[in-house]
Parts: sequence; structure tokens; C-alpha cells
Amino acid sequence: MAEEPVPNGNSPRDSDDVRRTLVALNLVHGDRGLICALAQRLRTAGELRSDRFAEEAASSLEAPLDRVRTILLAARGRLDDARAEMARASEGGVEIVTLFDPEYPPALADLGLQAPPVLYVRGRLAVAPGISIVGSRKADAYGLEVASWFARRLAAAGLVVISGFARGIDQAAHRSALAARAGTGSTAAVLGCGIDVDYPRGSRRTAAEIARHGCLITEFPLGRQPRAHHFPIRNRLIAALGFASLVVRAARRSGSLITARLALDLGRDVYAVPGSVLSRESAGAHLLLRDGAIPALDPDAMLETLPTSILAQLERPEADAAARGRSAAGVSDVDDLLVALRDGARTPEELASRLQRPVPGILATLARLEVDGLVRRYEGANYALMAR
Repeated sequence: MAEEPVPNGNSPRDSDDVRRTLVALNLVHGDRGLICALAQRLRTAGELRSDRFAEEAASSLEAPLDRVRTILLAARGRLDDARAEMARASEGGVEIVTLFDPEYPPALADLGLQAPPVLYVRGRLAVAPGISIVGSRKADAYGLEVASWFARRLAAAGLVVISGFARGIDQAAHRSALAARAGTGSTAAVLGCGIDVDYPRGSRRTAAEIARHGCLITEFPLGRQPRAHHFPIRNRLIAALGFASLVVRAARRSGSLITARLALDLGRDVYAVPGSVLSRESAGAHLLLRDGAIPALDPDAMLETLPTSILAQLERPEADAAARGRSAAGVSDVDDLLVALRDGARTPEELASRLQRPVPGILATLARLEVDGLVRRYEGANYALMAR
């Protein structure tokens, strides 16, 4: 399977026909890798019943012809289901994005023939660069605290935090990213089930919040229940969507380690948080560090090591202050204070005098901006904009 994937946005002539064909193929249970590879060759529903197409695909993909025919036959039988699936998605506020659509994430092209043919998206696919944060479902207090710290700070810098929505490290990262930037930080949750399935059970409220400030994304059809083999499939999307991956807690055999290995295979940087040598949940991260992963000791230090191409895409905090604060009280306070700090560090008293506001109010606003990673306190109670 050495062929290159079809460039996103290169739509076939009858885009509605091929969209329905891809959705039908995506509904088929079976060899996920072969389904993805076949999807990138399809252009019309007619090819599902073409012996010539089946033979050429089997030959070029070095796949058994009988298996290819079985998948194509199953997809042909799901064409009517595909039309119903697309209608259900639209009614439920879910966008279906195919690999031929311009909205299809360019980063997934790095997956080659394993790029998913169809994505279900609730919310808005991010334009800003993303960083993947993964870790154990059974994380201890240390792991949860570290994941929250990194996620909040990285989201405050403008990065989209990507994770797998599992309990533990994943959900800690999602929630902390949402709390950044005065409650408007962005995160993307990659699911191992249908986008309409409540999994982990009881997570609908968090999912809805993520959809408001980022997106939920999955390649699994509506109603598809989570299965153990879904999660390694999901992990390749987490690895590909981020320009780098951060492993917080991971056992020697874990999905987080799989994600990290996939990220390395894709040429992404991998960061790992060290932990206790006595902890089983740190053993995987320590293996990564032994093999050359970058130690993650501080989110600000991590930001300083990011590629210039990534840093150039991040928003300047003061330019985006109004948008972040519209839904929160005191938006004008935030705007005016950030503008006042453009000329250099100042004490709360100096800011209060300049803005004609009481010192306690200035201190409260500074505290909120410091938590969001937009300002920093220095010696002598001087505050300044966080350096980029």
C-alpha cells in the first residue's frame, strides 16, 4: 500500500455521489486499513459493482481480491443507509467531512492510505495548530495536576489541545484547556465511538462544552458503540492531528504509548513527563525518555522550543482579548489592562492610577489573566505581558 492519498479538496465530478459512496463504505464493518485504502481510489458508486475496479484495487494495494470484493459488495448494500446516515447527521448538528472536502484536516494526509475516508464533526475544526496530550485513565493526583497545568498553559498560548476524551488524563486536559483564556480555550476530542454515543458514560455535558469551544471528531458512524479495537484506530488520528504529542502518564503497555509511537512514525516530536521510578503509570513515559523523547518539565519552557512555523500561527494575546472576554464580566477591564501593559511592566498601583480604577479590582483582573497565562508577575510586584 505505497500509493499516496488523494489531496483533500480534489473533489470528483459528482461530489454528492462520491460523498454517499464514501459514507456507505465507512459503514462497513471489517478490515479498517483496507477500507481506508479503497476509499481513496473510489470516485463513483458504480465502482462498487465494477469487477475491473476490484481487480485493479486488489493488485495495486497487494490485497486479496476476495476480501476487496467482499468489502465493495457490503458497501454497495449500504448506499441507502448512507443517505439516511447523512440526513441523521444533518438533523443532529453533525457535519460529515470526507477526504475530498477542503475542510478535511491537512495533517491527516500524513497518514497516507490510512487516512479516514469520513469524519463526523460536532463543533468547528480548528485552524490553529494542535498539540496532543495523552495519558492513563487511572492517573493519580500528580498526573492529573500535571496534565491540567500543561493543557491550560498551552491552550492559553493559543494551541488547540487534542486528546481522546477518556477518563483520567484525557478529560483533565480537555477541561483545563476549556478553562484557559477566560473560559474560551480550544480543545478537540477524538472519539472511539459514534459522535452521538455517551461514552465515557455521563460525559455529555463535557462533550457539549467541547463542541462549543472546539470540536468532537470521530471516524465511526452514528450509534457505533465503543469497542476495544476502536481505540488503537482512534489513536492514529490523535497522533496525526497534533504537530507534537505530550505523554503525561503511561504504563509500559498502554494506548498512550501506541499514540506516541505513531506520532514518532509520522515525524512528530514527542514530549514525556517524568514521574516516580516506582510508579507503573510512569514506566511508559520513562521508556520514551530513554529512547529520545523530549523531557517535559515546564509548559513555558516547552513553548520556547516550539518550531517557529508553529509560533507564527499563534495569536497574540492582546489582539484576541476582546473575543475571549465578551462572555465574561469585566471585558473592558481586561482590554484596557492588556493595552496598558504593552509599554512594559507596571505595578498594580500604577495600573490603577492610569486606568482610574480601584487597586482591588486591578488585582483581581491581573490574577485572572495570570491564571490564563496572559500576564506574568515579576519581582517587585511588577506585572507584564507574557513573552512569546
